[in-house]
Amino acid sequence: MSERRKEERYVMPEIYRKYILFKLTTVSGDAVDAELFNFSSRGISIKSRCRFTVDSPIECLISVPKSLTKEIPFTGKIKYCIEDEPGGDYLIGAEIIRTSDKVWFDLVLKVHDFIKGRIGDIF
Repeated sequence: MSERRKEERYVMPEIYRKYILFKLTTVSGDAVDAELFNFSSRGISIKSRCRFTVDSPIECLISVPKSLTKEIPFTGKIKYCIEDEPGGDYLIGAEIIRTSDKVWFDLVLKVHDFIKGRIGDIF
C-alpha cells in the first residue's frame, strides 16, 4: 500500500508528552482518554479505549504548556477506528477539518521540531 499523505507526520514518542499535551472531547462535550501518536496539519492518529463511528466529529485541543500558554482547538472527522486487540484499545485516524487559529496550530508543529532537535531522536 503506498503512502497517500502529502505532509510530514510528527510522531509523538512518550517522552514528548510532557511537552505537548492533547485533549479530546466528543461533540457533546464528554472528555475522552486518548493518546496522540502522530499529527500533521491535515490529520491525527490516536489510541483510545473508546470506539468512534467513522465520519463522527471530534473536538481536540493541543498545547505546549511549558512554552506557550495557549490551547489550540481544532475539529476532526473520524476516518477509521480499528480495534487493536479484542477487548483492548482502538487505533483511530481523524482528518483535521477545521482549526480556529491556523497560525498557532502551525506554531505547534514548529515547536515539535524544536523539541525533537533538543532531545534528539528517540528511536
